[in-house]
Amino acid sequence: MVRNYVSKNETMLREVFDSLRNGCSLYQACEKVKISTGDFYEIIGKNENYKERYLCSLADYADRCVDDIRKIVEELKEGRIDNSTAKLLIETMKWLVSKAKNDVDMVLDENGEDDEGCLREIVVKFI
Repeated sequence: MVRNYVSKNETMLREVFDSLRNGCSLYQACEKVKISTGDFYEIIGKNENYKERYLCSLADYADRCVDDIRKIVEELKEGRIDNSTAKLLIETMKWLVSKAKNDVDMVLDENGEDDEGCLREIVVKFI
């Protein structure tokens, strides 16, 4: 019975990690496999391998964002998008990367606390 639980956890976590790599939020990824984010954090908190795989998933997503930024720059150079659109897209990608980094920092924090607080604000000005 324990063996089935472990393989079920492994399958579920693999799906969560894959969803994170593909740009889903943790909430959305957990919702897909019908687990709460609290239960997810509890599971990875008890297993260093799972915690490392979670952090690698976030790093992979950040790399995807960097690749997307490079594509945006190429589209800008080729004249397929304008400066303001490129700037907005790049700033959005940068925010997403910083969000992933903050999630990593929260997991690595020994106390489970985020020193910067939990509120984040995005300000987009259209000129």
